[in-house]
Amino acid sequence: MTGLTATDRHGRTWELIAIESVICALLVADTSTPTVMSAAHLIETHGPIRLVPKVSRLSPGARDALVDVVDLVASEPETATIEQIREVAAAAHRLLGVQPAPRSA
Repeated sequence: MTGLTATDRHGRTWELIAIESVICALLVADTSTPTVMSAAHLIETHGPIRLVPKVSRLSPGARDALVDVVDLVASEPETATIEQIREVAAAAHRLLGVQPAPRSA
């Protein structure tokens, strides 16, 4: 599945997916029969829900170093190096799931 994962107040796991133009919730654990409902109905019936972040592909040390660079670029962009700005842009592209634009010559 490619949607977001969430847990309800009972600890059950749901996959939030778009079906046509509606955000729906599919119960993916603790069930013998599939359960699908709108996300609004899920929150109303079993809420609150907690979104479960995807596991970071960065090691804790690499994540901390990237956070430091992002903080530097955000707080003092005039002191950031071109390479630091590129590092932040590459991380943003990975986060957004998009390919970076080709560099101009």
